[in-house]
Amino acid sequence: MTTLKHSILSLTIGLFSALCIGGCAADAAGIDEKTTAEAASESGNAKSDYGYEMKDLRLVAGEAVPAADAVTPDGRVAPEEVLRQANAKIPALRACYAEALKKEPGLSGKVIVRMHVEASGAVSSSRVSGGSIGDAALGTCLAKELGSMTLPAATKGVLEVIFPIELDPADLTKGAPAGA
Repeated sequence: MTTLKHSILSLTIGLFSALCIGGCAADAAGIDEKTTAEAASESGNAKSDYGYEMKDLRLVAGEAVPAADAVTPDGRVAPEEVLRQANAKIPALRACYAEALKKEPGLSGKVIVRMHVEASGAVSSSRVSGGSIGDAALGTCLAKELGSMTLPAATKGVLEVIFPIELDPADLTKGAPAGA
């Protein structure tokens, strides 16, 4: 009986360690990985196999994204790859925001974009799902730009990504991200 208890304890510790190690790079990138059930229930879309809720994306040069393979060993698109591709869209997102500021100077707040990514890597939908800014044209532009990403194919299946975008006019006066 003692051996069985030790085996179960060892297995539990091993699984916990694997989960902690697997999440370290995502934590460093500022990404909250959601379980399949959480991603599906929050999106109202039972077709999602897994999901990521990203930390706020700012329209300025951000922290470097930790190095990681584009697809994880278990067949998921790596959250770092999603963040890398979103960072590549910052110049276009800045242009959307600059256009909105022409109509409403001082416009600030958050827009939350929800993306549905097929196993092929194609974004099948990208829409505004919340936030504090009521500018529909700005939301549509931001969702369109993020939705133009093409992620690597993943054997794990369909991915749901929630991207909060923090908008502050002062961010546009700061230098654009490197490469923009």
